[in-house]
Amino acid sequence: MALLRLANVTSPASELVLRVMPDAVMAAKETVFQREIARQGFPVPAIRLAGGPDSGAGGPFLLMDRAPGSTPLSGLDALAAVRSLPSLARRLPDLLAEVTAALHALDPAPVRSALADSGAKGPSEPGAFLAGLTEMAGQYGRADLRAAALWLAGHPPPAGREVIAHGDLHPFNLLVDGDRWVLLDWTTALIADPAYDLTFTTLMLRHPPLAAPAPLRPVLGAAGAGLARRFAASYRRAGGAIPPRAILDWYASLHAMRILTEAEGWWQDPAGPDHSEHPWIALLPVAAALLSRTTGTPVSRRLGGA
Repeated sequence: MALLRLANVTSPASELVLRVMPDAVMAAKETVFQREIARQGFPVPAIRLAGGPDSGAGGPFLLMDRAPGSTPLSGLDALAAVRSLPSLARRLPDLLAEVTAALHALDPAPVRSALADSGAKGPSEPGAFLAGLTEMAGQYGRADLRAAALWLAGHPPPAGREVIAHGDLHPFNLLVDGDRWVLLDWTTALIADPAYDLTFTTLMLRHPPLAAPAPLRPVLGAAGAGLARRFAASYRRAGGAIPPRAILDWYASLHAMRILTEAEGWWQDPAGPDHSEHPWIALLPVAAALLSRTTGTPVSRRLGGA
């Protein structure tokens, strides 16, 4: 990311954010989602310019308005989280539910049409997303993950309502400025059942990926369970309907597969960026247990499959 300040311009934004992305296929899909969502009036940064891998920017890029505000958990560590529990328990689940319900009220048809017209090849529905994870698991030599993915592919969830789903809807992808908010990072967006968003956000709330001393972990765990319950209740109050348990279980397992597979890729690329503080690392045991329980495949919680 890079911040650009413009002088002597009439653009609505004098500050723009340049986002250079490593994968051209995923970048093309993300650009379509963000543009079409903005056209429906949903709060996302307006795209002023986009380019492909040969644009000279160092990779495919988006040039977007800089959104004001900060994340709801900005500067919060485990100790601060415990101190802020009463406020967080009221504010955070309601905010996430408001954003999720507003997104799910949009029409996915224009996005689907724009994806077809653009020729974007990135996965835009759950089956293609799972197929990509299956291929990655095989490339990494993770027979356990590949077997679990094949089970999920062979046992798809019952057909339900389709919405525009973000896939990574957590507090650090939100910027809040007073009573206004903006949702960022559409890399994992799909046209899918609402469960794709609901299960991911529930997973992040139920198991807060905060480094905490052992005595504080039960407190954070209990607080996380309460946050997850309130999120579901707030989503219903905002007009959303919670899908049946079978659909929720499948999509929760899809996210567990994603967490384990992406983390495995980081582990197998020691020359890549340092991901040791990424939330996925703390969630590996939870993801492995969830995927094992759903698919009946013993899935290792350790990177390398050991």
